[in-house]
Amino acid sequence: MIKEKRGSHFSAEKDEYGADNMSEIHIVGRIVINLWRIMRHEVTLNIYTFENVMYHVLHQRTPKYSFRILNTWYNKKTHHHRWRVMNYFITRVRANLQIMEQIDLVGRTSEFARVFGIEFYHVLSRGSQYRVESMMLRLAKPMNFISVSPSVHQRARMRAPECIPLTLEPESRFYHDPVVVLDFQSLYPSIMIAYNYCFSTCVGRISFLEKAHEGAIEFGCTHLKIPPSVLKKIKDDVTVSPNGVVFVKQSIRKGIISAMVEDILNTRIMVKKAMKGCKNDKTLHRLLDARQLGLKLIANVTYGYTGANFSGRMPCIEVGDSIVRKARETLERSIKLVEDTPKWGAKVLYGDTDSMFILLKGRSKDDAFKIGYEICDAVTAMHPSPIKLKFEKVYLPCVLQTKKRYVGFSYEMPGQKEPAFDAKGIETVRRDACPAVAKVLERSIKVLFTTRDVSQVKQYVQNQCRKIMEDKVSMLDLVFAKEYRGISGYKPGACVPALEISRYF
Repeated sequence: MIKEKRGSHFSAEKDEYGADNMSEIHIVGRIVINLWRIMRHEVTLNIYTFENVMYHVLHQRTPKYSFRILNTWYNKKTHHHRWRVMNYFITRVRANLQIMEQIDLVGRTSEFARVFGIEFYHVLSRGSQYRVESMMLRLAKPMNFISVSPSVHQRARMRAPECIPLTLEPESRFYHDPVVVLDFQSLYPSIMIAYNYCFSTCVGRISFLEKAHEGAIEFGCTHLKIPPSVLKKIKDDVTVSPNGVVFVKQSIRKGIISAMVEDILNTRIMVKKAMKGCKNDKTLHRLLDARQLGLKLIANVTYGYTGANFSGRMPCIEVGDSIVRKARETLERSIKLVEDTPKWGAKVLYGDTDSMFILLKGRSKDDAFKIGYEICDAVTAMHPSPIKLKFEKVYLPCVLQTKKRYVGFSYEMPGQKEPAFDAKGIETVRRDACPAVAKVLERSIKVLFTTRDVSQVKQYVQNQCRKIMEDKVSMLDLVFAKEYRGISGYKPGACVPALEISRYF
């Protein structure tokens, strides 16, 4: 149920890291669902009290009574007062069930369990590595492969990651010309499939293969022993990643991870096609939607399984680094193609792991859509299947503030008349400030985009500040809901509202 931590009603237990753990209750033979914790991931709210969650999910208002009031009512001998207490708790119990039904918690979790091949409760309690491993081992067993189980000391001795994703630093300014946003479709999974990157296809670093005749060579957390005669036979059927790691081609051996990810992506396409044909059957449509969402989640976290060198169950830095370095090379080649093609007259303003923001100076919105689709086709053609660049949207206008922080009026279709306000990483979508900051900033940006007049933005902000000073705004808009983690929980020099407020009290 949705619950709140109150005083010392529960005795805190220390976990293996010495932290207090009061949020989980285990009963043998029963699945206990912590709905409060689940709702923190399901809906984006500032405050996760029962009453607030009920209002935003079920659109119903419910009163909140303190334990003292409820106790006073219950101790009165009249049936009316005791009925009010019982009715209050019955309402909360029913609302919990209605919230679970509204978000389809049981049905969706059941589908995730079927897709991942794990237990119902493990979908809620275990992490992504457990899910990946469950699916991977089902494919590995018929092929007579077993997984490595490295110890903590073996993981600690493994090489540190050497490659990081490509993230450009944009020029911070207001752009009144169209900015086309293009995104690679499932870039990391596509690279695993296209280049057959896997534990089972990796031969090792090319610098180590010269010493293969001397014995086992370093490979992830363990060692790999390949006879020189085998290396000689496969020398023409290998690919070398940009960071110098050798993998065999699919003609020699199909990688388990690449095969798993390929099946996942193909199955998801089939499920999404089936969804289009059953829009009238809401139950089946909801079931298929949960299934395709589960497939999407497992495909996106497969790379993380290979590169989790600190807490991973089976990390291999050679495989993880190869995927990241190949993705970086793919994005760099795509940026070079875009900027070296004169007919487009394009400039890449910003790139982040698998996406490009392309400025088209002096072009109209329709031209931006046309050029954007041409770029997608050209970039897709220069890379092996299934690597594909997809058209996402056109920003007109937009503001690029810094890495992972931008906002703009978004157009997703050529015939779209009214734009959508789209913001990433700025205060309008963050929850560490009070609602007044988000509302004033969003309205200010809309005024700027619509009128292109800074004086009107200034006038609007001054009016809002005047209302705050005259106490003409709701107190709820001035509440900081972000939890305070203590002085030691923040980096030196951090400027966080909760931290700044604490310094004055």
